[in-house]
Amino acid sequence: MLGELVGESLNVCWQLRTASMPSRPGNLLAWCALKIVLVVAISQPSIGLAQESVRQINIRAERFTFEPSDIEVVEGQRVRLVVEAVDVPHGIGIAGLGVEGVARPGAEPAVLEFLADRPGRYRFVCTVFCGVNHGEMLGELTVVSGAESDDSRTLDDPSDDRAADVLELDFHLVTLPTTLRIPHKRFAFRLTHRFSRPLDAGPGYGNLLEDFFGFDSSAFIGLELRYGVAPGTQITVYRNNNRNIQLSGKYNLLRSNSADGVGLDAYVSIEGMNNFRQDYSPVFGMIVSKRVADRATLYAQPMWIGNTNKLLLHPEPNFRSDSENALLAGLGARFRVRGSTNVIVESAPRVAGFANGQHHVSLAVEKIVGGHVFQVNVSNGLGSSPAQIAGGATGNDWFIGFNLSRKFF
Repeated sequence: MLGELVGESLNVCWQLRTASMPSRPGNLLAWCALKIVLVVAISQPSIGLAQESVRQINIRAERFTFEPSDIEVVEGQRVRLVVEAVDVPHGIGIAGLGVEGVARPGAEPAVLEFLADRPGRYRFVCTVFCGVNHGEMLGELTVVSGAESDDSRTLDDPSDDRAADVLELDFHLVTLPTTLRIPHKRFAFRLTHRFSRPLDAGPGYGNLLEDFFGFDSSAFIGLELRYGVAPGTQITVYRNNNRNIQLSGKYNLLRSNSADGVGLDAYVSIEGMNNFRQDYSPVFGMIVSKRVADRATLYAQPMWIGNTNKLLLHPEPNFRSDSENALLAGLGARFRVRGSTNVIVESAPRVAGFANGQHHVSLAVEKIVGGHVFQVNVSNGLGSSPAQIAGGATGNDWFIGFNLSRKFF
């Protein structure tokens, strides 16, 4: 339509030029230009005449907070975020709405404009590492439907998986897996370390400092590489210095950060000895998590483990069993103490089948340190995988260890 009007105007101008106004081409060109401008303005009232209403929100980003951190807008509204970084560069990303940008101190604020077209609650995070408490820099944007709030969460957007989650800092508790997702085509790395010297070795605990908490003893060490093969789907390869290799996979069925706080994963793994050449132990299970306010996440993990008798780290003398398989009921909790510091407890009682030794129990403290999640733990066994802890733990000995993980996203 607009092209036809402009074409008609140019045609009229050409006819006038050749017919009646040959001596004053300048005036004629000015008149034609004015006519074309008027045609465009009339045919496109949205240009300068009908500007769409935009809700502007100014956000101040400073270690380790957004101000404001709780924002509410109306469905269908265009929103303009003007983000000013006060101290160091800060990113802002809103999963599910496709909003992402970076603000830098001393520069012009970052301006991000989008259409709030889906009711729900959307978490926004700092996407640029800004210090040890980077994971705490969170906020929430609520898109209200009409006069009422809609509690539905965002859709399954892969970018949501990049957000730091202070209630689920890592892909494990101590040994048991969690429902934490990894972004598509992203990696994560984990180191596990268990000192083989029991804490009560020697005359009571007297030799503990002399042996530097087991540092002088041998250790069980493992390395794990994790990869997101698809949104909600991840695989891992884990090897320890006992020459065991574990291959595992998880598929997320329910997000743990959904409106009801319930997460659900399907879990499968297989572990083999002698660099995966013999004595294979398969694992099939489910991982259920439940958030309690903003202070804790609880876990229940029913698992079936085959050939449990193959991976014994703490064999009980003269133990006999009619079954080589075990049904394990993993239980655990991660309690947020302060900021990005958590206390963790986990247990793995065997409720049926093979039950050598005692049930596995671990206690731990973890914290985000310089982009890594560092955890110090104490366990009654040396197992570092579900198949290993299903083989049983010791009755009286406790072992100190640590986990160190790094996410490459």
